[in-house]
Amino acid sequence: MVSGNISESPEHSIKLEYELGGELLRALWEPKDGGYTLQTIFDRDGGILDQKLINLKGHDQKEVVEAFMESNGIEPKESVYEPITLHRECLSCHHKTLIRHASSEKKPSKIPIMPMYDCSNCGAKAYHLTDRYLKKLVVSNKELFEGMDMKEFEADEQKFINELKAYIIRVFASKHVLNVK
Repeated sequence: MVSGNISESPEHSIKLEYELGGELLRALWEPKDGGYTLQTIFDRDGGILDQKLINLKGHDQKEVVEAFMESNGIEPKESVYEPITLHRECLSCHHKTLIRHASSEKKPSKIPIMPMYDCSNCGAKAYHLTDRYLKKLVVSNKELFEGMDMKEFEADEQKFINELKAYIIRVFASKHVLNVK
C-alpha cells in the first residue's frame, strides 16, 4: 500500500497527494454541473498529466475517489486542503498568479481540453502543456491524425510531440495566448 494525503475544499473538490513510482502526484476531483466530476492528475509543479470528465451516472464523487485509491493501492490520511497551483510566473506581469480555467468553469461543455490559465493579477490568458499530457491526447485521439502522422509518432514519439507543440505554439501565439514553459 502507498500512503497519501486526502483533503476536501469548501466547494467539495477532493485532492489526493500520493507517490507513485517515486514521483509525487496530485489528483483532483472537482464537481461539475449535471452530475459530472473533472478528474485531473498533476505533477509536483502543478502541470497537468491527465484530465478527464467523468459522468457520475448517479454515483457519488467520493465513490470515484475511493475506486481510484483502491485501484492504485493508496491508503489515505486526512489533511488540510490547499489549492493546486501551477508553479510558474505569468509571462505578462511575472507574478505567480495563474489560475487554471477549468477550476472555475462549472459547465462540462466549457471545460477546455488544453490546460488554460488566467492570470488573476493582470488578466492575461495562457496555457501550459506537459509532454506527457500531449502524448496522452495523441494516443487517446489517434483517429484525428492521418496514418502518416501516426507512423511518425510511432517512429519517434519525442520528435512528433515537439513538432506538434511547435504547431500549437503558433496557433495560440496568433490568438495572443501565452505559452507558460
